[in-house]
Amino acid sequence: MGTVNSDTSHNQPLEGAIKDVVEADNNIRENVRRITLNALSDGKLDLDEISQVTRLVANGAGVGAVIYGPDGRNPLAKAVEGLNDALCTAAEASKLAIEEACSHVNTFGKQDLQHAINDLNELETMYLETLNDVAKETSETVSETLNDLVRHGRLSGTAIGQKASETAKLLNDQLSERLSETVSAGVDSASKVTSNLAYAAAGFLEAIAQTLDKKLTSKSSENAHK
Repeated sequence: MGTVNSDTSHNQPLEGAIKDVVEADNNIRENVRRITLNALSDGKLDLDEISQVTRLVANGAGVGAVIYGPDGRNPLAKAVEGLNDALCTAAEASKLAIEEACSHVNTFGKQDLQHAINDLNELETMYLETLNDVAKETSETVSETLNDLVRHGRLSGTAIGQKASETAKLLNDQLSERLSETVSAGVDSASKVTSNLAYAAAGFLEAIAQTLDKKLTSKSSENAHK
């Protein structure tokens, strides 16, 4: 995933794109969602990659919101909503990849796919912890906004938490029905399965993102001709 490589030169395009969107204050939520989905679908979709993209997006949004001074809360909140939307879509893509594996391959043991499902259960925690970490390194207004969002998320839950939890439960039920109880072939085998699923999930995510973009383009065109 080139946009989230640990090399700083690769981090700048994603952070910069998010910063520009927030500064422009033009359809922030949707544009952040779109940019984040493009970054997530470029490579493989596992918890480590999602965490890196989440941090870059949050950083970019925070930097963009600084120009508003005390009024930066609203544009930053919109950017975080866009990030949350993208992560919900990522959870759906992971679900599709795991379901595809379940339906076409009957040689897996549950353990082979369980790691990917466990990652879903970790999404909300990762998301909130990342926002909390970014809040420690930014301006007062941005920090206060992110901390408020984190507190609210921990008290009331988040959209990504609900989506991920529902998805993980559904997949666990499906695994119980479809897959054997056989023990995995080993750590290397499980790791390979997890990696393959991550790449498959990124492919599903890219397809979903393209479909969403086409719908938005069509809707915008229709509105322009009214």
